[in-house]
Amino acid sequence: MSSSIQILGHEFEYTFSPEAIYRLNFLDDTHVDVTVVADAGYPAGTLNHFETQMTEIRPDVHLITWIEPATGNTVTHVDDFAGNISYTNITDLASGAFWRMTGTITPLS
Repeated sequence: MSSSIQILGHEFEYTFSPEAIYRLNFLDDTHVDVTVVADAGYPAGTLNHFETQMTEIRPDVHLITWIEPATGNTVTHVDDFAGNISYTNITDLASGAFWRMTGTITPLS
């Protein structure tokens, strides 16, 4: 990754709404820990560890994808770390829903 904003080894808070807030800790270029701050379906403090694929689109803009092992749901982010914005799409296999969310990214560490 050649971005000027350091992502790997750092934590960011993603706020999509007051009911959808998550902390993402990018452990390395293939792993992220996601901690629930607020979510209707998961208690605050729930920690999930995902294997990711990250592709730099341009400096400070990344396509980040993963599959949630417990559900098979897919998550796709286009994250603009310089602009502090995330475009996120999630498939929910159980309900057949497809969520499109836009939120802010706040660096924490």
